[in-house]
Amino acid sequence: MIKTHTTTEFIAKEGWKYVGVFFILFLFSLSVNFFQWVFLFLFLGTVFIYRNFERISAEDDKMALLAPADGHVVDISKVILQDGKEFLKLEIRKNIWNMSILRSPILANISSTKRVHGLLLNSESPLFKKLGERAIIKLESEHKPMFIIVTAGIFSSGIELFKSIGPLKFSQRFGLLLDGGVELLLPIDIRVKVSLGDSVRAGESVLGYFAYGIKNDKQ
Repeated sequence: MIKTHTTTEFIAKEGWKYVGVFFILFLFSLSVNFFQWVFLFLFLGTVFIYRNFERISAEDDKMALLAPADGHVVDISKVILQDGKEFLKLEIRKNIWNMSILRSPILANISSTKRVHGLLLNSESPLFKKLGERAIIKLESEHKPMFIIVTAGIFSSGIELFKSIGPLKFSQRFGLLLDGGVELLLPIDIRVKVSLGDSVRAGESVLGYFAYGIKNDKQ
């Protein structure tokens, strides 16, 4: 289901109202000669936060896995879910100054989206993942199913998803997150090409490659 229509605008449409408000306040401050620099900073800061630049992928191989969000890699580990299935978890932590647009890491179809309502917490808090506002997105592709878990941080207004079900193109914009974390639950034998602490860019940086011969297993 499409909730917004952000495409290639220089500023994401979800931020237009905030940019407009601070621009009006800046003009008002000029007219009354009151804290002009403060409102100019707020206006420019809002434009920067909601910037929506184009990205060119570093790889067009269909086996490549792109970063879904800007930020730093903070965790690469094996996890076992309650149903006993094993996944490789790769977590990216972003702050409010990273570009806020989320992009599809692969050519896939969103088969389900589950929202878990919670609190907007500092991403460094031990309760961030347990109590935070998050969305769990399941992707189906020619590879084995994978999950994207988006958790909103303290400086987010929530999680904007442009699609909750349906097809996604390679590097397509699918959501917006101001602050928080994005976890990928991946096939266990994916070849990871990044390390802890690496800086990545959504829709551009390659996180790894799926193994050839792995096909979608829905059982």
